Amino acid sequence: SALAGALAASASPALSQLSTTRGWSFGAHLQGTSLTPEGGTNSSGGGLGIRAGYGFNRIVTGFVHVDGSQIDITEGGSIVGSWNLAHAELGARFHFANSLRRWVPYLETSVGARAVEVRDAEFAGESAGNVTFNGGAFTVGTGLSTYFKPSLAFDVSLKWTGGKFTEIDLGDIVQRNIDIDAASFRFGLGLIWWP
Repeated sequence: SALAGALAASASPALSQLSTTRGWSFGAHLQGTSLTPEGGTNSSGGGLGIRAGYGFNRIVTGFVHVDGSQIDITEGGSIVGSWNLAHAELGARFHFANSLRRWVPYLETSVGARAVEVRDAEFAGESAGNVTFNGGAFTVGTGLSTYFKPSLAFDVSLKWTGGKFTEIDLGDIVQRNIDIDAASFRFGLGLIWWP
């Protein structure tokens, strides 16, 4: 009787665990994206992203994240064409974790690179081929993970990225040391899995 009671008491924390943030995790999501370059107008589109992370403890998870979105600009911009926006980031996510809850809010920050490729670009009505802008970026974000089971969660995220494009690649010519501020926003819906 005493042994059964002890076993039940030791088993109850495991049975009541509804979420985890420790160890390896992998995620994928759909995202809505907007980009506002310096002196330009806000344009939006959509894309996909993937991430890999490792939870060092219940609170802190380090991660690598990459995503890509397509933004079509047909008018009102100085460079018209099919815009492909990509982010590559290394960062940390800080969970407000409680393993007895199914929902876990978080904040995150990251640094990395951002690139825009404009295919079949037109500038001032003339064809300019493919044009690529590159530069460093920093991101802050927030989100909420809602768990179906302790190892699988539905994830909603919102991120703001700032930084500068410091290089333009025109194919035959690469111009460095430029200074174009740009802000991008990303809203993501996806899944995170802890194997």
